[in-house]
Amino acid sequence: MAIYREVIECRSPEAELLLTPRYGAGAFSVEEQDLPDGRVRLLVYYYDPQPGAEPVDETVDWQSVSEQPWVPVELGERIWLAPPWLDAPTPAGRFRIDYLRGQACGTGFHAATQLCLAAMDRYLRPGDRFFDVGIGSGILSIAARKLGAATIIGCDIDHPSTVIAAANTGEPAFTGSARSMPDDAFDLIAANINATMVTNLADDLERVLKPGGYLIAGGFKTTEQPRVALPIADTLDLDGWRAIVYHRPS
Repeated sequence: MAIYREVIECRSPEAELLLTPRYGAGAFSVEEQDLPDGRVRLLVYYYDPQPGAEPVDETVDWQSVSEQPWVPVELGERIWLAPPWLDAPTPAGRFRIDYLRGQACGTGFHAATQLCLAAMDRYLRPGDRFFDVGIGSGILSIAARKLGAATIIGCDIDHPSTVIAAANTGEPAFTGSARSMPDDAFDLIAANINATMVTNLADDLERVLKPGGYLIAGGFKTTEQPRVALPIADTLDLDGWRAIVYHRPS
């Protein structure tokens, strides 16, 4: 099978925005390499020809390469994130969530996603209304259902992502942003996007969050921080990435 690779260099905060349409176009793997001055190189792999993508060595065993680093991870007190091909018992007191195989973004393997999952384990309460902003593959919505959320809604600015996420999760997802939601609608919001986009959406995210609710912002390095007016309740770091939990006072 032919493999095609696209090489992109950009500023770190722009990476997620650039990857979203490529994920929708069928990218199956992304390697992120840090560059000087806050820039990154993205190596994006496809099975089918894409604009700007060149053929790479077809002798590489991509199945083995993609499966090699995916090991089970315990997140928070209740989540066990596991490779879908792993036949092993779930640790006592935890529930299993599978990495979403074959997706470029949102597999669960990335530190930014794992931070959001760990924060959800801490702050999502049974019966909560949950809003997944930048739903991607839908792994956070899958976790929200297992954590006991009563209502789950996702959105993404990339239409193919919402179609894929709805299929993966069985939950509603729409193409758009938080501005489409009513005031005081959600107990917990996860926005695993990037610091710039969280800043741009901050007013709407605060507006749709219920008094007493929590906003989990992720998808950015520890050297970055979105501008959000809400008080910070918690900060989680992993491998140079950060998630910040904001609390709207009651």
